[in-house]
Amino acid sequence: MLNRPVSFFVAGATGAATLTAASAPSPLYPVYQRLWGFSAFTLTLVFAVYVFALLAALLTVGSLSDRVGRRPVASGALVLLALGMLLFAIATGFGGLMAARVVQGFAVGAAAGTTTAMIMDSAPNPRSGSIVSSAVPALGIAIGAILAGALMEFAPRPRQLVFWILAAAYLVLAALVWLVPERARSEPATRASVWRSLLPSAGLPQATRPAFFALVPSIGATWALAGLYLSLGSSILGTVLDVHSHFVVGIVLGVFFAAGMAGTVVSAVLPPRLREWFGHGALTVGVLVTIAAMLMSASPLYVAGSVVAGLGFGAAFRFTVNALGEAAPAARRGQVYATMYIVSYLAFSVPALAAGLAVERFGLKPTAVAYGVLDVALVLLAAAAGTVRASRRAGADELRPDASPALASRTFSTPRQTTHYLECGPADGPLMIFLHGWPGIGLLWRAQMDAFAADGWHCVAPDLRGYGGSSAPEATDAYTVSEVVADMAELHDHLGGETAIWVGHDWGSIVAGALAAHEPARCRGVVLTSWAYFPDANSLATLVPLVDRTLYPADRYPDGQWDYYRYYTTHFEAAITDLDADRAATLASVYRPGSPAAIGEVSPTATVTRDGGRFGAAHRAAPTPADPALWPPADFDALVRAFTAHGFRGPCAWYTNDDANIAYARKAPDGGRLSQPVLFVNGEWDAICTITGNRQGDPMRAACSDLTVTRLPAGHWLPLERKTEHIQAIRTWLRSKNLDGAVSKGSSRAA
Repeated sequence: MLNRPVSFFVAGATGAATLTAASAPSPLYPVYQRLWGFSAFTLTLVFAVYVFALLAALLTVGSLSDRVGRRPVASGALVLLALGMLLFAIATGFGGLMAARVVQGFAVGAAAGTTTAMIMDSAPNPRSGSIVSSAVPALGIAIGAILAGALMEFAPRPRQLVFWILAAAYLVLAALVWLVPERARSEPATRASVWRSLLPSAGLPQATRPAFFALVPSIGATWALAGLYLSLGSSILGTVLDVHSHFVVGIVLGVFFAAGMAGTVVSAVLPPRLREWFGHGALTVGVLVTIAAMLMSASPLYVAGSVVAGLGFGAAFRFTVNALGEAAPAARRGQVYATMYIVSYLAFSVPALAAGLAVERFGLKPTAVAYGVLDVALVLLAAAAGTVRASRRAGADELRPDASPALASRTFSTPRQTTHYLECGPADGPLMIFLHGWPGIGLLWRAQMDAFAADGWHCVAPDLRGYGGSSAPEATDAYTVSEVVADMAELHDHLGGETAIWVGHDWGSIVAGALAAHEPARCRGVVLTSWAYFPDANSLATLVPLVDRTLYPADRYPDGQWDYYRYYTTHFEAAITDLDADRAATLASVYRPGSPAAIGEVSPTATVTRDGGRFGAAHRAAPTPADPALWPPADFDALVRAFTAHGFRGPCAWYTNDDANIAYARKAPDGGRLSQPVLFVNGEWDAICTITGNRQGDPMRAACSDLTVTRLPAGHWLPLERKTEHIQAIRTWLRSKNLDGAVSKGSSRAA
């Protein structure tokens, strides 16, 4: 088997090569037209049938690799592509070209999702995988156009040689992909599951539709322009601009798609607020320049316009992909992207067909100019839709607190998740990441971040999924610990990937512990606050056996203090309704300081089911003023705004995935033992989670090879109740473990 870097290269090369086939015939279209007497419409029909075959593959076998593995699907698609190239080489007329295009289109459709997944599976980190998977299609199309043009101009057998070369390349790649390690699948493929995966499927979740429809003009403008270049681009260059060198034609077509790849990269480094405007602006300017070039018959100007339009193509499409990734629920993101590609390829082919018909009546030059004008109109419509969408998101931006100059508000997006986070401290300082729990946001850590940033740490506090400015999927099964760990791993890579100190509270401690177990190379040390580490997963099956039965007799309190947890699993909708009834009052009632009077007393969380909910018969929190000692008024207002937007559904869904969390915990290396230094900060007055006087800390003590326990007189909200003491406890522990110095250059995650 190939190692990871070589596998990543092979996967990327395969992704580029499959799209090379899409553009290789384009420089040959005028030759076919002259040789066999095709009309312009016939030419665009030969182009468009490829797209319809591709769509058929996307809708049927597009997800087959999820069931049977990447290698067999990728290898089969490459062999089919080689067959398509051979059909091109032996074609003698319209029928042969149509057969070649159908086989080629179906093969590319089968390979598209599979090779993208293979790139992501073998990528060293999600950021690299995202950049490469976005860039290789444009790279492949550019290579195909340039290669075909060069061989036609300078090599023997100009109509066949490019296809013989590509057929051989596909057969070599078909063999190489069998050496790429296969990612383990969560469940074995069965005949029924394979047949289900072949059923055509597409659609949009209700919550995603406004964003999707607002992006349709942008999708249409970008892909319609690409369709024009690959269908009639060669004819425009030869007839309108008097370019007769096949090599130059291939270069010009390749330049547009190479610029598209560059646009993807440029978009990635631009500030988020500028990405959409850069894409639409470059598209508009580029198309207007090409229109002027056609009217003036100026080839150099046309090339310049193609470069600018290509930059816009890449940037605008990357923005679309990221925007839909943010808007789509995680559980249905694949379906959303499938629908996006259906619209994309329809825009790629249908306007080109219409242009082919128009050429027959109005001529090539007027048709190409009119096509460009309509494309500019679509871009302007897309820009208007973007303005409307931005105004609708203004309310969501209010979720991000008006941070002091020390706290910067950031957003990081991948195709699977958007994470909002706060950041402060020197960017080149050692990394410390703070994870909040229920029901919080990253702002909970303001005091700790300010203090450690002053010490020279690079401090980051994300809103976990379902909270604040981060994505809030609809499905409850989107809130497993494994999903949140994946979110944090992606964020960690985005931040540079250097080993970090992970600080958690409540559910944030659960995530920090799981990340340390499953991704140990990301952690220099772990600070857990108010919630112990359980190597067998945080679940009722783990927690209930550890209940102090002298305080909670099993006949009266079967789940002990964890009855509220049980209530989420048995009365989820009722629990959410009660919490959402008055969110400000709910949050104020939840965030109350601890008291020594709680020691030895039954917690109110032990009778939630018996009481009919957290708030009893009232089913809503009583009017309660917020405690300014815990949350400064401005910060509490930001907390309330966060929950006003998303509510309690996502945060409470974290409690409903015990089975998945247990299964995930069992996959941890070494039984989930933590070898990193671990600090547990215990609230002595915490009626739910204290490890004093009970067995609740026993699994953590057994699972941590280097555990330090610090006890503070506080309740569950210890990071807010005892800010100074909590900070000092962490500082003391860092010094004792020699973790307070800067991260050395050799201590990166890859080391």
